[in-house]
Amino acid sequence: MKWSLAELRKHRDSGYPFESEINLNHLISSLQLVDISPIKVEGKLTPKSNEVVADLHVTGQFVMTCARTLEDVEVPFDIQSVEYFDDNDYVEYDENRHAILNGVIDLTPVIQELVVINKPVRVVKEDVDLELTKGKGWEVIDESQLEDEKPKVDPRLAKLQALKDSMSEN
Repeated sequence: MKWSLAELRKHRDSGYPFESEINLNHLISSLQLVDISPIKVEGKLTPKSNEVVADLHVTGQFVMTCARTLEDVEVPFDIQSVEYFDDNDYVEYDENRHAILNGVIDLTPVIQELVVINKPVRVVKEDVDLELTKGKGWEVIDESQLEDEKPKVDPRLAKLQALKDSMSEN
């Protein structure tokens, strides 16, 4: 997904709309994914005096492993971003500002960066039953069960609790 500045400057008035699909399968192992769909990228490149503004819409789908059940979960993503490409030698530090190298704008690394930073750390399948999460001496409960449950007094401290209750009555 590369365009030359000369080609883009021909579309200075209306901008240069584009639509493309790229494959980022090389990210599967580094992002610990099961799979990633082809990434659909559409947008518009608008040349200005010394920069090009890229208005991007990136969509696709991760396939990740559920943190609770280890089943595959499809996680769609829909990213809107405005990126700036500057043809000056000095590029101000900004995560949305990129250098134009040799008069060419390359969107592939920018799209790869957007996909990487929008990947969730972990996912849990929506219809997972909480009853599966029990162990010896522990279980996962929801907030309503926690509110219904009365605090239990440690049997070793029961006499102390009785003494405290009798003192508060007096």
